[in-house]
Amino acid sequence: MKKQRVVENTNQDYISTLPCSLLCNILSSLKINEAVKTSALSSNWRYVFTNPTNLVFDSENMLVKDYSFHNICQLSKVLIFNIKMKRASTFVSNVNTYLSRVTNVQKIDKLKICFTFRSKGYGCSDLDEWIRFVVERNAEEIDLCLFEEDHLSAPNDGSFYVFPCDDIVWFNSFLKCLRLGHCVLAPEKSCNGFSTLEILDLFKVDLKSEEHIRILLSSCNNLEWLSFSECYNMNYLKIEYSFCKKLKCLKVNLCLQLKAIILKCNNLETLEYVGGKVEFFFDTPMLKSFFGRVIESQGYNGENWLVCKLSTNLPHLENLFLECSCMGEVMTNRFHTFQNLKHLEVIKVAVFRQDLSWIPIALNACPTLAKLKLHLRTYFNIDEELTHWFPKSPHNHLKEITITGIRGHSSEIAIAIYLLRNAISLEKMIVDPRPRIYLGNGKCVCSEASENWSMVGRHKVEILLKKEVRSLVELLIL
Repeated sequence: MKKQRVVENTNQDYISTLPCSLLCNILSSLKINEAVKTSALSSNWRYVFTNPTNLVFDSENMLVKDYSFHNICQLSKVLIFNIKMKRASTFVSNVNTYLSRVTNVQKIDKLKICFTFRSKGYGCSDLDEWIRFVVERNAEEIDLCLFEEDHLSAPNDGSFYVFPCDDIVWFNSFLKCLRLGHCVLAPEKSCNGFSTLEILDLFKVDLKSEEHIRILLSSCNNLEWLSFSECYNMNYLKIEYSFCKKLKCLKVNLCLQLKAIILKCNNLETLEYVGGKVEFFFDTPMLKSFFGRVIESQGYNGENWLVCKLSTNLPHLENLFLECSCMGEVMTNRFHTFQNLKHLEVIKVAVFRQDLSWIPIALNACPTLAKLKLHLRTYFNIDEELTHWFPKSPHNHLKEITITGIRGHSSEIAIAIYLLRNAISLEKMIVDPRPRIYLGNGKCVCSEASENWSMVGRHKVEILLKKEVRSLVELLIL
């Protein structure tokens, strides 16, 4: 007879026996109104919620019942204004009430706010005090997104909220991460509070002038990760040797006023650039990885200015990621060789057919290449058989090739065949029909394969590639 396990029935409350610091961390992951409700559980729980480690203030947390009107566009302007002001005043009042109940907390790890604030608008002085509150409690992370993507955000009655660089006492700051969106960051003098920063992430931030940018960067002695995305009033980005001495990663994304990037960084390892043509100046001996996306549809003077610039000024690159729609038209034999490139990843966009012409040039320009990833994106199918093959370009180091987004077009298959014939040391080729979308930070996500792939494309690719693949090469078709 099988023995039954006897479980002793006890009424012991194991959760309440956990250390108070751990309970506070648990409650900090809840919505604020849910954390407050735990005070009714027992006398032991009455004040646990008053010691949060994280503060998250957004409409979901601070508005018990958010305002929602499907037909708000049909309301009068006066009524809409009153609704928005009522919503803003309720939000600010609720945050102030909550903070008045947690004044005894000694340490705050993170402040996150997502709500619309405008310069000299309602609640800006309160927001200054909330920032001061967490800075005085040794906050390590501040994350402010001061614009909501909905029709009930506060009225646009002025310019961006100005982050209080100079008004708050930043001495003995513990701040390590600062993320700002939709505000002004323009310190008038060196800010001690930024000297401990390791991460600075700016999205749609008004930087005011080149001088304000210089002051900002000169204050960030320990910065390791820096990002500018769609920022305003940044014509020149200049990082000198004496600025950001520990900087390892720099991202510049769609800053449309930018004209030049001047980098003098001894420790910079990774650079990501998305945008139009700008002047580059590099003195970056440790820069090994570059991620770039050209937003123009045409090249400049018949050449890919970005590839030419990188191959000339950064011959020590080891990892290169490029997204461009005009590689075949603008790549020429005029750019220098990447002597140390080990990993090349390209997103190649085409309307009707993929262009093979740039592949031989890329192989010749990257003699030490070991890994190649081609993310193809072909929108329409004009399936013409290839009648002209380019001369052979044998490559001795390429060992792994991945081709994604393939739909079974002849122009796509031609690229795979050319690589199989010329990659002498190839060990593995992966063919994946799912297109890749680049997210940034070197990361991509997959989208769905074309409907034609399972019915026709896969079979066609498999037949043609198996005729070319050598016995020692692993061919994986997904």
